[in-house]
Amino acid sequence: MSGLLALQASTITTSIFSSGAIATLSLFDIPELRSQPAVRSLPQTRWLFSRGSHIFPFTAFLSAAGFLSLAITALPPGRAISSILKVAANGAKVNSYLAAAVLNFAIAPWTSQVMIATNFRLIELNERLGGARSERSAKEGKFGAGEKSAEDSVSGKGDVSQVTDLSGPQERTGREASVEEEREVRELLGAFGRMNGVRAVLTGVGGVVGLVAALL
Repeated sequence: MSGLLALQASTITTSIFSSGAIATLSLFDIPELRSQPAVRSLPQTRWLFSRGSHIFPFTAFLSAAGFLSLAITALPPGRAISSILKVAANGAKVNSYLAAAVLNFAIAPWTSQVMIATNFRLIELNERLGGARSERSAKEGKFGAGEKSAEDSVSGKGDVSQVTDLSGPQERTGREASVEEEREVRELLGAFGRMNGVRAVLTGVGGVVGLVAALL
């Protein structure tokens, strides 16, 4: 297999695989979590957030970088790389690869600008009820229940390293949720599932557009 074919195969596969993995969260994991009480769903959700944050941004970056590289290799001979933004002169193959790159990269601003408030609220509720990022975090973390903010939880302040923490999710939070908190958690999980579905569509369509470009 040539270097170009290897880049096409790996980039398209990564994009479509990521889309399927992200979609699984919305189609299977979130409905299951919503059926559980918050005392169990919150720590499991927090664990999924932690694991997902180490995988999906990386695969999205790889896919976007791969499609951008393919767009550059598809430029007509003599065209400068800096002219790639002149889409009217690129042709269908180059522009399709560019579109695939943008679609994969788009999950980053979608997550940071649209989803972040929902994600952080779920993390905050988990901390408030005495939840932790993982089973090991619950045992070795330096903060007590409700002492750590969502921002501190995400940054790992006073916690075990996310790099070396391979433990599973915490079984349950330290205290039960109120009726109002139960309702809010279910609503937040539903909102997360819908917004996460958009991420799956973005990277999935990106993979399909990239596949079409490879066949042109």
